[in-house]
Amino acid sequence: MKRVLPIAVVLLVQAVLLFANLDLLPIWTDELFTFQTIPHPLSEIVPILQRDIHPPLYYFLLHAWPSHTLAGLRAFSGLWALIATLLLDLLWTRNWRPARRWLALSLFAFSPCLLLYGRMARSYSMQTALMIAAVYFLWRWIRTRTGFWPALVSVLLLLYTHYVPGLAVLAACALPAVALVGPGRTALLMISALVGYLPWLFKFTDALGRWGQAAGFSSRYALTGSSLLEQPIKIGFGVVSLSIGESFPFLALLLAPLVLWLALRGARVCPKPLVAFLAALALVGYLGVSRWVSYPFIPARLLWLLPFLVMVVAIGLTPIGRVRWWAAALLLVSTAVSLSFYFTKQNYLNPGYAAPLREIADRLNQQAGPSDLILIDAFNTDGAALQHYLSGRTRSIVLNTGAEQKASLLLPAAQTTWIVRNQRDVSPGGVTTTMEDSACQARHRVVSLYEPYAQWQEWLLRRFMAPAPTHFYQLTTCTP
Repeated sequence: MKRVLPIAVVLLVQAVLLFANLDLLPIWTDELFTFQTIPHPLSEIVPILQRDIHPPLYYFLLHAWPSHTLAGLRAFSGLWALIATLLLDLLWTRNWRPARRWLALSLFAFSPCLLLYGRMARSYSMQTALMIAAVYFLWRWIRTRTGFWPALVSVLLLLYTHYVPGLAVLAACALPAVALVGPGRTALLMISALVGYLPWLFKFTDALGRWGQAAGFSSRYALTGSSLLEQPIKIGFGVVSLSIGESFPFLALLLAPLVLWLALRGARVCPKPLVAFLAALALVGYLGVSRWVSYPFIPARLLWLLPFLVMVVAIGLTPIGRVRWWAAALLLVSTAVSLSFYFTKQNYLNPGYAAPLREIADRLNQQAGPSDLILIDAFNTDGAALQHYLSGRTRSIVLNTGAEQKASLLLPAAQTTWIVRNQRDVSPGGVTTTMEDSACQARHRVVSLYEPYAQWQEWLLRRFMAPAPTHFYQLTTCTP
């Protein structure tokens, strides 16, 4: 009973957090892709995914899930977050000392980062659960030379869920495997994984090509304008999100260095080959995602690092002395505050997740007429998600590359033009601002601002740009 009680309590509380108010945040573009893909028959899902870049396992399982509403799809992700916690205990922490076990399970299950991304209609939590199993079975195989098949199957499941974690875990295990198992057995694992992935290998080569050409996409939200200078921002954003989440008061930022210090302290007492394995896993994973995505999207793609981070942090905290009791208490209090901020939609580090898309869409649906025109910035707002909430009564155009010509032709006939945009214009050549100025020329311009930044966020933004935005979303109305 003493061994079962911790995980039972943790899972119960985690389930309450994961399944409460699943419609809290609006849909965003990546979720919209899932939402629109899943209802298709399996025979149609495969071609859709072939035109995209995602492997099929997550979508196949979700297709069989009984609820295809947005809340239902998010519940599927929440279930995988629960499975991740259960696997973390079954495979890694079950035989730890009680204090260390409680800490590790609590820091993972109640992580604000896991709550944010583990409830999205994406494969993030599924990747995390499978990575917990893959690292365990690979490490057991490397250490004992037994369990080849569980190791191979867990790697293939990861590869069929997403390329980056599957390739990262294969690459990371290579050196310790060669050293401890031998080059022959290591080559057998790699070749077997290649053979098992042959049905989707051709699509992987296409995804690899897109990854190689991803610099333009990754730089869309760049703060510095330099790919080199952007790396510390990406790393810092990822560390903050994985350690304290993305909805917190300013003072909580001071805990991120504490988490890193505790992780280093815990890593010193772990087996050196395992530490090397996990360090390589983090490095390869970061290299894989940092080229493809910009800083706000790093943590989601590396969520599968979270269980290993919290384990070494828990080891660094125990055996608990007076100072480390205080450190553990601070982390747990910060977690509780961040969870409350998440549900009240306060101080989001990436305001786009809590964007008032439904509120803006409601206003447009009520006030915009059939003869009006809605223009939506595609470069720093979620245009596709906003269109999802629009009634369709008023014509809308997402201002992506090439759409400005079409918009220019429609502007003269529009009774009223509505422009949904971010205060910060990152469109090529400032096309969003140019279109707004053209639409409002000789017209009455009214600007409505939505979602103000927290004071500390605004202060930080002023360090990087001038003029600094004060709000995340802006709705401009141009009337005769």
